[in-house]
Amino acid sequence: MEKITRISNELKDWILQTLKSGVNPESIVAAMVKKGFDQDFAYLTMLRILNNQSLKTVDGNQSPYMYESIEIAKRGNIITTTDREVKVLLKMDKPCIIYLDNVLSIEECDQLIHLSTNRLQPSEIIDPITGEKKAVPGRTSKGAYYHLNETNLIATIERRIEEITSHPLNHGEGLQVLNYNIGEEYKAHFDYFPANQIDMDKGGQRIATFLIYLNDVGAGGETIFPKVGLSIVPKKGTAVYFHYGNSHGQVDRMSLHSSIPVITGEKWVATKWIRQTTICQNSQMNEVLT
Repeated sequence: MEKITRISNELKDWILQTLKSGVNPESIVAAMVKKGFDQDFAYLTMLRILNNQSLKTVDGNQSPYMYESIEIAKRGNIITTTDREVKVLLKMDKPCIIYLDNVLSIEECDQLIHLSTNRLQPSEIIDPITGEKKAVPGRTSKGAYYHLNETNLIATIERRIEEITSHPLNHGEGLQVLNYNIGEEYKAHFDYFPANQIDMDKGGQRIATFLIYLNDVGAGGETIFPKVGLSIVPKKGTAVYFHYGNSHGQVDRMSLHSSIPVITGEKWVATKWIRQTTICQNSQMNEVLT
């Protein structure tokens, strides 16, 4: 079988992200070789990346990401749902980032934190090379996962997200609640999958993220979009929506983001990842249980 001796921009980005999260270069090279990359090519690629040298990619001439009109951006400055009015506080087109107020009530935020406290587990990432879940130093939060409509509270929040974004409920992964204590962070990363990890049986590529802030943070804990110089300060009940996948199968590399370390207090957020198509219920349950 012929060994792989080419690398895409997307995979290069994910290698950089994985290095920043604390995974050592030898482990990444070993994973590349396991996935069919030529060993010498894998080592040379890693050396070039570590030394900030230019690296030729197979999609070096790839067309720029094509921004498309999305439903949430057409809704005006106030989005009306079944049970509340959500206010648009900030809107950016390229990349698509929308900051929203009054997404959850104070009581709903407190209830979700209380519900999640006793089921927190160390957060993991999906390895961009192997597809395996693993804990890494660059993601130091703890998380709790829910399947769709698991409780009345979860069902209410899921329905509201569907109404705000116009994405069908079954296009979304189950809600994830994350807790960051002092010094904890999630280094710069993308939420979309590398091309070799897209599973159409599980809804295909991630195309958008809906991130809800469940508490105020005394200092630190901002969500940073470094390629556009944007910093979102956590405010209880607000949410940030960002869209990074289009109908042509492209992903927006401008969506790179991080959660910087908490300096004072703690940080609670709820994350909803949205896929390009329907996720079957069995896949939802498997994601929660594994």
